[in-house]
Amino acid sequence: MKRISMLLISVTLLLTMILSGCSKASPNANGDSTTPAPDTKNAEKEKEKEELVTLNFYMSNSPVNDFDRIMNKANKIIAEKINAKLNLVLVDGSTYADKMNLMINSGDDWDLAFTAFWGGINYFGNAAKGAYADLTDLLPVHAPETFSRIPQGLWDGVKINDRIYAVVNYQQWGVAKRSGFIFREDVLKETGFDWKAVKGKPTIEALEMVGPFLGEALAKHPDMIGFETSANHSFFANEPLYWDMEPVGDLLTPGWVNLNAPDKVINQFETPEFAKYAEIMRDWFNKGYVRKDGATVKDTTPDRKAGKIVFAMHYGWPDSIDLPGQEQAMSMTEYKDFPALSVSTTRTLISAGAASNAAIAINSGSKNVEKALQLIELLNTDDDLYKLITLGEKDVDYTYNEKGDFTQIEGKYNFNWNEWQIGQSFSPTFNRADHAENAAGDMKRKAQSIVFENDLTADVSPLSGFVFDPTPVKTQVANVASVMTEMIPAISSGSIDPTTAVPKFLERLKTAGVDDIIKEKQAQYDTWKK
Repeated sequence: MKRISMLLISVTLLLTMILSGCSKASPNANGDSTTPAPDTKNAEKEKEKEELVTLNFYMSNSPVNDFDRIMNKANKIIAEKINAKLNLVLVDGSTYADKMNLMINSGDDWDLAFTAFWGGINYFGNAAKGAYADLTDLLPVHAPETFSRIPQGLWDGVKINDRIYAVVNYQQWGVAKRSGFIFREDVLKETGFDWKAVKGKPTIEALEMVGPFLGEALAKHPDMIGFETSANHSFFANEPLYWDMEPVGDLLTPGWVNLNAPDKVINQFETPEFAKYAEIMRDWFNKGYVRKDGATVKDTTPDRKAGKIVFAMHYGWPDSIDLPGQEQAMSMTEYKDFPALSVSTTRTLISAGAASNAAIAINSGSKNVEKALQLIELLNTDDDLYKLITLGEKDVDYTYNEKGDFTQIEGKYNFNWNEWQIGQSFSPTFNRADHAENAAGDMKRKAQSIVFENDLTADVSPLSGFVFDPTPVKTQVANVASVMTEMIPAISSGSIDPTTAVPKFLERLKTAGVDDIIKEKQAQYDTWKK
């Protein structure tokens, strides 16, 4: 019996030795060797890590020097962070819209693409027909920081039937708009005009306040121009915010809403504001406050370069409007030769097209929708990665001069200032741009903090997300556009008497079919609101 027991023990030991020789031993807590259980989950994870997901991202951009060098460095970061590779495809701006629409209609393979409501890119049309993935429920999960940074009003601006089909590219200079006026500082000092009193005034009242100042200024400087006008830009027709209105569809097609009564589409040229504006401009024309050829001159750049303009409209809110210390950098021209001061007069508004002005869509047919969202999140939150792609490498592609100003190195990597197409340039630290390393850079960051604060509290256009389809009235739109092109420059510059010109203009608009356009806009707007 004892011999049998010893034999069994020997066989057991032999089998144990054979089995232990077939597996790799690892020490246990006491330092003894033990055989680990097969770790299938880790093996699967390692396999996934080896297989990088390639994401094809299409954007509008011209060829970029040293593009491969930067993308190789960027992809090392992307691979480490989200196990993906970015294939950024640059398409010339002149063909981008056509190429993307063709790819979408042909069912081609792509993952991400820059999209917008303008330039034929057709965000709303493509989203409505199912070309773009529904991101509503995925955003808080796979791009939570991106989702939380963007004001709700912008998300509303890319919704269709209450669903989100693109990620807004929220920019460092913000989306809320506030407009106002700019004055030559030296002329203000000469005349003693209280320019600050203009702040927040309705546009008509502001113009009436400024009129006497222009008369006094031009009496001292008869070679200067009181108010800037041109054939290409009407202070009324091109500037709805100054008149507390918002266009329904195309800016220049009649049919706006008053922001204080936003349910009704009106013909903006039938309003008291337009009639009074035309009257003021005629008065200024007769008094020599505007150019006599304002109805025909198309380029006022020479006037700006020469510092001839005393007073002009201004959009640079808020980095050049209402910012303490603004006088350190303000000028009537980009050449800083003519110091100026500015003041805002309008409300702060996130306009209807602000959200869909720049966004990223994900192909609804992509096999990697979630991974594509993770890439967007990474581009929006990793400042070093974003700056690498948009600026290049410091001291290789750009540097800072002795004054601390950002300076590109000639012939090196240059992203053509198209950073707004690949993600957010906004960050809570305001550290994703080419800020100067000096007081001017600090001032710019301060301005951007004001931008963000006001974006969160700005009024949101009641038209956010609405898209007007002009097809039913395309003939009337064309006819009305012809009338406007002919008559608006002359009325807007004061070149013709409004007492006869405005009634004639309104009559011709009716003959061209303006009432049909207003009716169609109202019908589509009402349907959309429901």
